[in-house]
Amino acid sequence: VENADGKFMPRIAEIVDGLVQKALEIHPKVLILSGDLAFNGETLSHQWLSEQLRPLLEAGIKVLALPGNHDVNYPTAARFEGDSYSLVESPDGAAFAEIWQDFGYSDALSRDDASLSYVYEVAPGLRLLLVDTNTPEDPGAVLRSTLDWIEAQLKDAAEAGSRVIGVTHQTILQHNRVFSDGFVITNRQRLYALYQKYGVTLNLCGHMHIQHAATSGYLTEIVTSALCVQPCQLGVLELTEEGGSYRTECAVSQELSDAAADFFDRNSLRQGSAVTEDPELTDYLVQLNRAYFSGRMDTVLRSDDLLNRWKAADNFTGRYLESLLDDAGNNYNQIDFTF
Repeated sequence: VENADGKFMPRIAEIVDGLVQKALEIHPKVLILSGDLAFNGETLSHQWLSEQLRPLLEAGIKVLALPGNHDVNYPTAARFEGDSYSLVESPDGAAFAEIWQDFGYSDALSRDDASLSYVYEVAPGLRLLLVDTNTPEDPGAVLRSTLDWIEAQLKDAAEAGSRVIGVTHQTILQHNRVFSDGFVITNRQRLYALYQKYGVTLNLCGHMHIQHAATSGYLTEIVTSALCVQPCQLGVLELTEEGGSYRTECAVSQELSDAAADFFDRNSLRQGSAVTEDPELTDYLVQLNRAYFSGRMDTVLRSDDLLNRWKAADNFTGRYLESLLDDAGNNYNQIDFTF
């Protein structure tokens, strides 16, 4: 955890409770969980989380689950005790669907036989297409047979006059020029072509842990940052006939959000200090990382001097920071879009 990207796992139970309370307050028709529901795919973690979310079902809020790349058949699922760990069970696809059966799978409009993809009808005229891109047969891609199923579902929606919004874990569009492998769906062009053919103009996803958005032609894609990474927020989507708006809301108390930010900053500082002892450089890394992950690149300024000094100290970090500044001036916490 301390060498990763700031996942605030020491207080994850409080963060999940904050999500539940915030969702009860907002009371949406649907809460979408776009993957990585367990820390490293532990069966017990899936069971625990599904139970924590059950009050939302009881309050009439539908919760839709989709597996990420850390959820199913994960080889290093573990439990931790003291300074040691031991490997534990991770669910296969059938077990995942059973644990999460009340969270989209049992009342799906249609389910794919070859993956954990499904269609959910939110209301007459609006369907969500949740696409599983993490099957053991082809992790990070959409199976060929699933693409055939997707086309059949999109054709059916078009004939019914229903609009479709896509949901994936990995992204269709590339959101950062440095990161592509492992971040975007490997055969994304085929899914993109189907979206274009059938008029799917919005895709929602996670995976990158950053708050971001991108557009390509007709398609808007919104990445909501990870709940357990500062500022511990969720995305709120409000729709009209013409389009809609998206905004973020913090899901936890100010104290917990501040603690998550401090944890995140200390991780960035630790990683920067492993490369350079220059406090100006490490401080710049901390500033840019926090702004980028929270989608607030309008709060930082470009410094070519600091970037060049970073490249001299560690070229990869320098190029990474430069890629973040491609988004300088942007706030991805408020997005309007049209269908």
